Amino acid sequence: MAGERRRATAVDVARLAGVSQSAVSRCFTEGASVSAETRSRVLEAARRLSYRPNAIARSLTTRRTNLIGVVMGDLDGPFQPYLFETLTRGLASRGRQPLLVRGDPADALDGTAMAALDYQVDAVVVTAGSVSPAAIRGLMALGVPLLLYGRAVEADGVDSICCDNPLGARLVAQALAAAGHRRIAYLGGRPTAFSEQERGSAFRAALAELGLPLAAAGEGDYSYDSGHREALRLLAGPDRPDALFCGNDAMAFGALDAARTALGLRVPDDLSIVGFDDVPMAGWPSFSLTTIRNPVEDIVAILLDMLERRLADPDAPPVLHRPPPLLVRRGSARL
Repeated sequence: MAGERRRATAVDVARLAGVSQSAVSRCFTEGASVSAETRSRVLEAARRLSYRPNAIARSLTTRRTNLIGVVMGDLDGPFQPYLFETLTRGLASRGRQPLLVRGDPADALDGTAMAALDYQVDAVVVTAGSVSPAAIRGLMALGVPLLLYGRAVEADGVDSICCDNPLGARLVAQALAAAGHRRIAYLGGRPTAFSEQERGSAFRAALAELGLPLAAAGEGDYSYDSGHREALRLLAGPDRPDALFCGNDAMAFGALDAARTALGLRVPDDLSIVGFDDVPMAGWPSFSLTTIRNPVEDIVAILLDMLERRLADPDAPPVLHRPPPLLVRRGSARL
């Protein structure tokens, strides 16, 4: 279109600065050798022309795009967006950018993980679902590191990190029992989810070790609505539980609203409610949710260190980290 301003190129910058195009490229390549005088002239020319380096063109030379494929499942709840925002900040601090790829956490994510390769990502981080051994081998053959968040996997070439879910569940059981609760119920998430398998089984085992039966159990899908629905069912009977542990915070929020608004219960006097994850909303005064802190900030920092290590040494032995969670006491539980 006539009058439309053309985007400046490296050739334009080189011409204005009176240097070669390769000198311009070196000025915008970290660690490249270039004199102070040349750099100054190039940067001034770039400023005058509003020039920005072409990351795609640069990647053809460096074979690095600094793009990290991030495979995520459901983004409707509070935890996954919180995780993605934390991961995005961490990647940006290291000069990298996320490429979000949506997948169904209920299914194997082979196709989704491999689809990220269409965008020439430097690595793939899977935060939900599972990846088959065949897909892992395919990624390894292409030299693309695979990191798993939220699953404890021991496989060659795969680094994984997951909070210690069993420890978190045991902390809840012990705290509720120590506070005198005897009719303790559990509201779990999807049975196929790795976190649910660990949290649910550990909670039941911990109650048994304490000599307490599980008073009631429900199955949600990690959503607010399922927490509200299942809480109404679990708390409606005459022998109502005096404590409810929910497999994540979103279901705990739903349970809190069901108990207080729909059933008129006093929380925590009539009923203690505990969640898992400690998303930012858990600290809001309207919820004041006692919960298990899934240490996302620490986990992301470790994950990024794992990523840098794997990119630097693709043949390094796999690592598995299980950061410990923390019981955060607020107003929703009598502990």
